[in-house]
Amino acid sequence: MRNVLALVILLAMAGAAFSQAGSDDEQRRRLIEQKFRLVEMLVNSPAAKSSAYGRDAETPMLVEKGKGLLDDARKAIDEGRLDDAASALDAALKSASSASRRLSSEGGLSDSAQRKQLADMTEQVRTYRAAVDDLRRDPKLEQEAIRVLGEIDRLAAEGNKLAGADRLGEANRHMADAYKLAVQELSRLRAGQEVVLSLNFETPAEEYAYEQKRFGSNQIMVDMMIGEGRAEGGKRQLVDRFVGEGRRLKLEAESEADAGKYKEAVTLMEEATKQLNRALQSMGVPVF
Repeated sequence: MRNVLALVILLAMAGAAFSQAGSDDEQRRRLIEQKFRLVEMLVNSPAAKSSAYGRDAETPMLVEKGKGLLDDARKAIDEGRLDDAASALDAALKSASSASRRLSSEGGLSDSAQRKQLADMTEQVRTYRAAVDDLRRDPKLEQEAIRVLGEIDRLAAEGNKLAGADRLGEANRHMADAYKLAVQELSRLRAGQEVVLSLNFETPAEEYAYEQKRFGSNQIMVDMMIGEGRAEGGKRQLVDRFVGEGRRLKLEAESEADAGKYKEAVTLMEEATKQLNRALQSMGVPVF
């Protein structure tokens, strides 16, 4: 939480510098870009991402509002609307700072929040592991599939071991690595072929819940790739655009689900995840 508070201080300093920039558009743009990156770090911090699993209902709403405003700011910057970008960033900072204060008062992420994250990611790993396991039926892919399964199982087992020792942050990172490996290797081994995941749902509501988890897992993978430097330079704008569209579709899906229209919500969530997949593909990650 100390890192989050430090970001808020940095943002306040960036805001002060911005107010002194005067009419120099190039200087203003640089300061706005700097502020954008700092706000982005705040709304995409691990604590902010995991707020959806916390005790408080308002905090994740503030985080999502901040993300939406950040998307508005990115679009305004790209279109040269610097005043609109500055306003959107101010609003995003206000929303994210409010979420940060609430998280601080809660004492950070609860164990239950981190365990929920781990359970969701574990479910995704199992789904993709089963698809990799099916590849053993192909004599040409059998040995490679066995190797990949061993790596997936090793990472997942280490994650479970860490969770048993209450080292939940590390456990989540290992399970995220297992998920990333499963998705990448399945895509590589099935290159040029249709990949079918064996999934059965009793109701559209269950399928919608699964798609929400899948989106969340892919969002984590996008963040991992950005953290590895896969979105440097102009590529970052492309990634941000895909992610922003994915978030927009996800919000639409949530509105449909709130109205009981789960089939429509599932369709929108599938499209939202496709946007994240495009973001991953633009960073060189083979996903389907």
